[in-house]
Amino acid sequence: MTEPTFLSPSRLATYADCQRKYDHKYDQEIQTPDETRLYLNQGHVYHETIEAVCEATEPGDDPEIIHRRAMEALPEKWEEHLDEDEYASRAHRKFQRAENRAAIDAFFDPEDGNGIDHARRSIATEKWVECVHEGLGLHGKVDNVLYDEREDELHLIDYKRTVSGVLGHWSGDRLLDHLDGEAHEAKRVKNAFQTAAYTEGIKQSDCYEEGMSVRFSFYGLLHNRDFEATPDGYRVTVSGKPRETTKAYKEYYDAIWALAERAHCGITDANYDPAPASLIREEACPDCDYRAMCPEYLTEEVTR
Repeated sequence: MTEPTFLSPSRLATYADCQRKYDHKYDQEIQTPDETRLYLNQGHVYHETIEAVCEATEPGDDPEIIHRRAMEALPEKWEEHLDEDEYASRAHRKFQRAENRAAIDAFFDPEDGNGIDHARRSIATEKWVECVHEGLGLHGKVDNVLYDEREDELHLIDYKRTVSGVLGHWSGDRLLDHLDGEAHEAKRVKNAFQTAAYTEGIKQSDCYEEGMSVRFSFYGLLHNRDFEATPDGYRVTVSGKPRETTKAYKEYYDAIWALAERAHCGITDANYDPAPASLIREEACPDCDYRAMCPEYLTEEVTR
């Protein structure tokens, strides 16, 4: 029996975005200037802050104690991951530090912060999962696994900056359009791959017991952001927002796995011809770091 090839949702999503981009990024391993490194490092900060708090928290811990843990962990993680030279200015650095601090402060607010419940119910953070679904191997890390004893339910959480444009059950039909080549929905397709990989992966892990229900949500820690001038500077306010994708996964299960199979087979077969070419050129090319070396893009430019 052939061993399955395990691929991450990110790899599948890159292929679904543009087959040639996958070739450049993963097979040829071509390096490009990483303009998103600053935000990736900020992501490490809030992910590791949440992880540290969850690992230190017991179900009965006082909300004020949980909040204090978070506010003490944040500056340590910030110093570990953020370099002053990454910022365009001192003001930029100060603002983004205040913005991230406000996000963690709101998330672990003792009165109504969702982070209190997340910390109390967390049974695993950065949980590595693998699944095999009809011969397709997927793997990856779940940011947080929550357990609700009353419902005998596992709730998987993936933390993001924002859930703007993230898949919802009301936008699941866009997955069908992507599958049929009538639309280019790379972001929602990636959300679908993450939901599928982690939902099925947790069911094949040691966290799961027969009969448990499983939910999956994205949580945008900095979804709502605002600031106002004050006599001595400005005040930053941030609030988060969840986006559950469980319903979309159930309603569009067949389409999601058809998309996953198409990307998985394309990768394992090394088929890197971009299709549908017109949609990819319109939707994926403008933000692609590989345009200057892409044969399809350059050929089209010369033709024009």
